[in-house]
Amino acid sequence: MVFLIAFLSITLTLGKILNPLDPRMFNFHDDTQASRIQQMALNIKTGHIPPRLAPTLSYGLGFPVFNFYAPFSYQITTGFHLLGMSVPMALKFSFFLSVILSFVTMFLLLQTFFSFLPSILGGVAYSSSLWLAVEIFVRGNLAECWFLVLFPLSLYLLVMNARKQSRYLMAFSVLIITFTLTVHNVFSLLALVIFAIFILLFKNKKRNFLILALGLLLSSYFLIPALTELNLTYAAQNAQRTHYEDHFLCANQIWSSSKWEYSGSTAGCVDDGMPFTLGKIHIVLGMLGMAIFLFDVFKNKIKKFVSKRASLFVLVLTAVALFLTTYQSAFIWNILSPVLSLFQFPWRFLLFGVFGLAYFIAYLFHRIELKNYRVAGVLAIIAICVFLFTSVKFFSKPWLMSYDEYASAYMSENYISRTVAYNMAEYLPRTANYDYWRSFDSQIHPGKDLLVGVTQNSPIETQDTSSLKVLKNEPFSKIVSINKPGQIKVNIHYLPLWEIKINEERIIPSKFDSLGRPTIVLTQPSTVSVTYKETLLETISNIISLIVLILTGILIFYKPLWNKLKPLLK
Repeated sequence: MVFLIAFLSITLTLGKILNPLDPRMFNFHDDTQASRIQQMALNIKTGHIPPRLAPTLSYGLGFPVFNFYAPFSYQITTGFHLLGMSVPMALKFSFFLSVILSFVTMFLLLQTFFSFLPSILGGVAYSSSLWLAVEIFVRGNLAECWFLVLFPLSLYLLVMNARKQSRYLMAFSVLIITFTLTVHNVFSLLALVIFAIFILLFKNKKRNFLILALGLLLSSYFLIPALTELNLTYAAQNAQRTHYEDHFLCANQIWSSSKWEYSGSTAGCVDDGMPFTLGKIHIVLGMLGMAIFLFDVFKNKIKKFVSKRASLFVLVLTAVALFLTTYQSAFIWNILSPVLSLFQFPWRFLLFGVFGLAYFIAYLFHRIELKNYRVAGVLAIIAICVFLFTSVKFFSKPWLMSYDEYASAYMSENYISRTVAYNMAEYLPRTANYDYWRSFDSQIHPGKDLLVGVTQNSPIETQDTSSLKVLKNEPFSKIVSINKPGQIKVNIHYLPLWEIKINEERIIPSKFDSLGRPTIVLTQPSTVSVTYKETLLETISNIISLIVLILTGILIFYKPLWNKLKPLLK
């Protein structure tokens, strides 16, 4: 009953503005979210799975965003869209689910260590953290919202696999680990390290390491190309353009925010236009739980050794993460800058602060141990109300627009073509000149238009347009016939995933203009075709993922194989 009350309370309070049936939407920092869903849907509808290219971005020259940006949150949101929701509705519903499911998954994890009511309270604290409100209504970071769902669920499944053998549980765990490893570019890789350490705290390590290995291999379709082909873009160079030293926090910013605004992060501790607080009640109760845990460790009052080790692990993770957000950690960032600079903003580590505080809030209520269950239930409901009452006003936006207005603002053909790519400019192929391409950013230079030099009606640019006949001009495939020799420019940002053929003979271009467009000299009348085609490495990565997926299926349905593996997985 208490679980149902908590679930419905979260749905009706924190999820009120996120209700997809309410035809109003809000904007946020990352205004590329809707266009990404639209472009991923275009890939899936045309059979390009897994999606790698957003073909109509950057004036129709194409942008390889899905090859390098963790896809899971977009896969699931695009799924809602393909089931019939409009893109704004699907996006809103995805945020809604992240709030509800973060409560459920954290509850599942906490119940492996604590009693029922404390686990519910920890789950409520987790989903009602003010940082989750910032992630949704200020930043609009779909990937990090879903990471908050999948991270505790992955830990829960690792614990359950350590405690019992089940081929169904193991196969499901492989899928969830895969989702977690493909939900966020940097936190997913960090989660891989965290999971490996977490596995060492429990029995049956072989079983869990096999799950982790299978999840990693199943993620190959994304991870291998993302890591090995990233040097084909400006991602590493752009990461250095963000000065992490300008985005450290002071401790008081985590404690409270004097104002709740929706702009960005700046240097110093007083001029930031966005809040960084985790919630006062969450911090007080979480810190109290930590203090009691340390007291229990010192007095040797913790009987379950595994619970003790798990709690110590969470405490260290939380403390390190929160420390890394502050100015005092600058020396660590400087030493590890090649790795930590990929996170760009130190305050991103607040995500693990949310997790740790919720864990120790559950620990605190677990230690109270009220014997009268009715009294405990009433107090738990009161605590739930306090968490939600103090947080609900932040799970909203003061200005809203209709779904149609949102689509008009962030999904128009003009916006997708001319603006979106500049908001994720790090994925521009290195065949282009970054500064030249950037000079056409309509947000910076509203009077300058790249369309003057790029004709979207034709996939090929040539000096003599009368010699050109367009036979096919689709997002992923373009064919033209040119009846005179001469120089042509192919209207794509070139990457090896584009296959160019002249009279059915494949060529690899070596000359490019400042936009990264292949410049080719034709010596005779020719038919030129330009087709999106995965690289050999991407195809191999897909095959690895497919093989592992089949093996996981065999593990479920072919019991003799499972019986042979069982003795080896203890």
